Amino acid sequence: MGDPRRVRPDEVEILVARELRKAGIPLSKLSVVSRRALAAQDESQYVMELTGPPGGAATQGIIIEFRNEAGVVDVDTIRALATRLPAARNADGPKRLQPANETSPDSAAVAPLRVMMSTAGFDLAAATEARSLGIMLLRIADGGAAFLRSQWAMGDQPPAWVPEYMAELVDVGPAGDVRYQMITGPAKRTSH
Repeated sequence: MGDPRRVRPDEVEILVARELRKAGIPLSKLSVVSRRALAAQDESQYVMELTGPPGGAATQGIIIEFRNEAGVVDVDTIRALATRLPAARNADGPKRLQPANETSPDSAAVAPLRVMMSTAGFDLAAATEARSLGIMLLRIADGGAAFLRSQWAMGDQPPAWVPEYMAELVDVGPAGDVRYQMITGPAKRTSH
């Protein structure tokens, strides 16, 4: 079985694109904006920021934050993602994410879709805040274990075609707990 914490930075772009397509988010291109280590002594803990062009009239673009860390994502991390705007288009230099108080010539009234993916999961306050802000949350899980938790599981072994890592949609359940469900089709997006 695959340990999601072992996702290498060079695997992230393919993993993110595959799982977002499964969730019904059309992507024609995905670009890595930045990668940074969370701890100087442990390069296995990192954050990658990715962006994509508009996916139709419904979004200005997409901002994805992929977090590979030991602890679950907290509410402050969700709020920080909510303030970011898509990468500025600058012909003279690299793309960069802008703080929400800066404007871009590409800015429009339509907000970008924001997605946070985590290999460790999310605490309840983070999941609740993401729901209120319209941020989609996905947890990267061991593919076999995620499949065995799904409605398609039969027996105690997943089929051979199940990938090493899969995304699970994160939401707050009716009992007020964080729940994780395998993506089975286009995810419902909440608006804020």
